Amino acid sequence: MNQVAQKIETKKASEIYDFSLVPSDQISLVWDQIEKFLKKSANRSGGRERIEDIYYRILNKETNLWIIFDTGNLAITGAQVTFFNTYPTGKKMLSLDHTGGKNMQDWVEKGIEVMTKFAKENECEGIEGVGRHGQWHWVKNKKGWKRPASMYEYNFEENQ
Repeated sequence: MNQVAQKIETKKASEIYDFSLVPSDQISLVWDQIEKFLKKSANRSGGRERIEDIYYRILNKETNLWIIFDTGNLAITGAQVTFFNTYPTGKKMLSLDHTGGKNMQDWVEKGIEVMTKFAKENECEGIEGVGRHGQWHWVKNKKGWKRPASMYEYNFEENQ
């Protein structure tokens, strides 16, 4: 075999996935594909929220639905539900309400970038979320993230 070796360029896993905000009047187009991801999150809410409640809140524009998809084959691999939380003090945060999917380790970094940009564009002071302990490992080594109890937050002003 007398062939010259060729360098093969590969994309990082995070470059294969992208995020898209789904308009509330179009959730029925993706719901069958993402319901299973969000149902797991609802089941871990300790009875605070059912999958029907998540659907209703998205449909009524109380929350935002994001899908995570593979840019190569357009397969949906995850879902994220967010909402804006404005506190009595006027502080506005983007709250990460429900997250679910497969191969999350491959797209969570991209998700943090997308959510940060979205939050800043909507004049939020940071991002916050309450989730299962396993989600903490994705942000624990990032500067500025902390976990009071099972809540995690990132304040933009403190970390710029």
